[in-house]
Amino acid sequence: MSLRRFLLPAIGAVAVLSASCVGFSEPRGWAEPVFRSETAYVFLDKEEFVAIELDEFGGEALWVFPDGDLDSEKEIELEAVYGPPLFAGDRIILAGFSGEMVALGTEGRFVQGRGNWTRDDVKGAIVGGAVLADEMFAFGTTEQLLYVRSVVDGGQVGPWPLGGKKLKGEIWSQPIVTGNHLFVGTMAGNLYAFDLETGEEVWKRPFEAGGAIGELQDIGQGVLFVPTLRGEVWLVDAEVGRSVRGSFKAGGWVWTRPAVEGGIAYFGDFEGNVYALDLGTGRTRWVYEAGDKVKAQPVIIGGTLIVGDEAGVVHFVDLATGNRRNTVKVDGAGKIRANLVEKGGFAWIIGTEGRLFRADPETLTVIEREVRGLP
Repeated sequence: MSLRRFLLPAIGAVAVLSASCVGFSEPRGWAEPVFRSETAYVFLDKEEFVAIELDEFGGEALWVFPDGDLDSEKEIELEAVYGPPLFAGDRIILAGFSGEMVALGTEGRFVQGRGNWTRDDVKGAIVGGAVLADEMFAFGTTEQLLYVRSVVDGGQVGPWPLGGKKLKGEIWSQPIVTGNHLFVGTMAGNLYAFDLETGEEVWKRPFEAGGAIGELQDIGQGVLFVPTLRGEVWLVDAEVGRSVRGSFKAGGWVWTRPAVEGGIAYFGDFEGNVYALDLGTGRTRWVYEAGDKVKAQPVIIGGTLIVGDEAGVVHFVDLATGNRRNTVKVDGAGKIRANLVEKGGFAWIIGTEGRLFRADPETLTVIEREVRGLP
């Protein structure tokens, strides 16, 4: 698969997105870990999807998908996965960069005829991953197409065309669902809102962000956090599709979701800055200098903000003041691009080298959690 087939010019200050900046020339994926009870679901290497039973030392691999010894699973080529797995009843749905999708059983196996399915009938690469909406799931591709499919068989659902709905601009962000509305941003800088039941647009016209939208988040109270690769961040009223106020201007590209607490949004940019943005006033409480690109969503645990950067460094930042509490260079992590996830009072981190780490806000340390039983 050629990267040139998928990368098109962005707009504004970012004329062309470099493959070396975003990591698509040799896709590795950067999906965050997902926890269900004491089981962690992670991508340790590209399309190698693992269920891990956690314990105090690390965890035991319960299963690994795909199994190279099974003919049915050898034929599935996800290439890499950039979004979290979707848990839909007795199915786990994965959407790959290759454009192929697969629904596994919860035991991690693909068995045709048992409610499992695989489809490769979409155009373009799936960069941002998919989002679940009851009996449907939605995702976009680099061919400027928004798809809404059935979780039952991956096929057409309701009024949504099987071949996707054409938008203006490639779709690199994971869509989000709030209530009966589906929101999706494009690399042409447009933010769309659709009614899931009818497939019709909710707003009179898309919101124009003025820069490529690589990420998107619902931050509550009917407000969407819309960052751009032009360095501007918008807060958009989800009901009417207009900005709550003027944009916030960061020092570099903003391609991450924020951690939000107490009316403050905490997020980083590609110049290595981390911001504490007051959502009520639009002013920054403080700015922390991480020193390298921040792509991963940080987490808040107690009074500490935990941030990972592309140099493989974990930062422990005082939430109130923005002062550095500690930094840890994590050997063997590679780049930290997947969102950090809180579980059990720790921040869990997976780097591009496919190793799992746990950051402790009490001791300000980061340790690797060994995954045992891998083939």
